[in-house]
Amino acid sequence: MHARVGARGEILLGRNVVADGYAPRPVRVVTHAHHDHLRGLRRSIRHSLFIVATPTTLRFLEVLGYHVPPGKAVPLGYDRAVMIEDEVVRLLPARHIAGSAQVLVDSREYRVGYTGDFKMPGTLPMADLDILVLDATYGDPGRQRRWSDWQALAALVGLIERYAKRGPVWIYGYNGKLQEVMVELRKSGVTLPFYADARTVRLAHIAAEFYGVELRHVNVMDGGAPDESAVIFQHARLKSRLGRMPGTHVLLTGWEMRDVIVRTGPSSFNVSYSDHATLREIIEYLSESKPRLVVIDNYRGKDAILTARYIEKRLGIRALAMPAGSPSLG
Repeated sequence: MHARVGARGEILLGRNVVADGYAPRPVRVVTHAHHDHLRGLRRSIRHSLFIVATPTTLRFLEVLGYHVPPGKAVPLGYDRAVMIEDEVVRLLPARHIAGSAQVLVDSREYRVGYTGDFKMPGTLPMADLDILVLDATYGDPGRQRRWSDWQALAALVGLIERYAKRGPVWIYGYNGKLQEVMVELRKSGVTLPFYADARTVRLAHIAAEFYGVELRHVNVMDGGAPDESAVIFQHARLKSRLGRMPGTHVLLTGWEMRDVIVRTGPSSFNVSYSDHATLREIIEYLSESKPRLVVIDNYRGKDAILTARYIEKRLGIRALAMPAGSPSLG
């Protein structure tokens, strides 16, 4: 089988390429800089001949503490190609976080692809594939958001406008999502000062360059909360520790299915915002792509077996979940 998901989440493409996990192959592709796609990367840096990623992702990796030697780093722009033996490897745009990419591997014998994490619109489906490895994090037909991410961003802007007068607004999320939201808030006209830790600020400037947006007024938070109206960006894991600080606290989470905004406490909210495709968007992608076989990532996603059955019934495309019996990691 020329494309499959290994037992530890590694995406095996053709004969020479592994993406988003470790395998003893000459080429490691990093589709984007989220931790669940960086597993085994230090080992790959030691043993693989090349580490392939977009230039933005390689810059993110350096900030995150992964040093890829110049002789191994292959900064591959979108729609550019590199040839490894008899296989042509391309990275294609994926709308997820700054620098995210899909992977396409071509040879005379097969044409296989991997979406990485994505959402629609903004991700051009790969076509004429023998096998497509698919991210389906939100693939459960019974758990679907009824609103777009644009509506979620508008709701977030409304929260900031309403509550920033009372003190800082704390926004919690993951690297990549935080930087995208910084950019979108600036594009939406939010001019309040931004605060974050030094790493988040460095990533934000890289992301802003990728999106072509000037962030302005982004400050490193080196002590307590600023004594002014401001927006503070923090990693999601810190919400339980910082949630009692003065101000309004907002968690960005795609797992909030009840409404676009849900109050979770006297001064805390969930905003239902995600960087992953809904099932409707997955079906939209597959309707255009029409691969001969779909392999659903059952290592990172949820309910991949149910998603596979739904795809087969709805589209008549053969689909299976790999690795079989893998626990969902979210």
